[in-house]
Amino acid sequence: MGQRHTTIAPDLIACIEHGRLPRVDELQRVAAHIRSDLERSACAFSWGAAMPDEWERLLILRVAQAALTGNGDEPT
Repeated sequence: MGQRHTTIAPDLIACIEHGRLPRVDELQRVAAHIRSDLERSACAFSWGAAMPDEWERLLILRVAQAALTGNGDEPT
């Protein structure tokens, strides 16, 4: 059985619950979660509209950082 996809990344919940900044590995997992959400919601006709890989990766990491810290603080 495959891993169940949750609406909110478990690492995000853990950081909020413990009131701490995220570790780099947590940031990476939340970014992967966001990327998965984006891929699942992409329109079948938007194939040619994808952002370049490095730009997309950086943008998703920034979104994950903002989600985990609430203010853009650096991960620990």
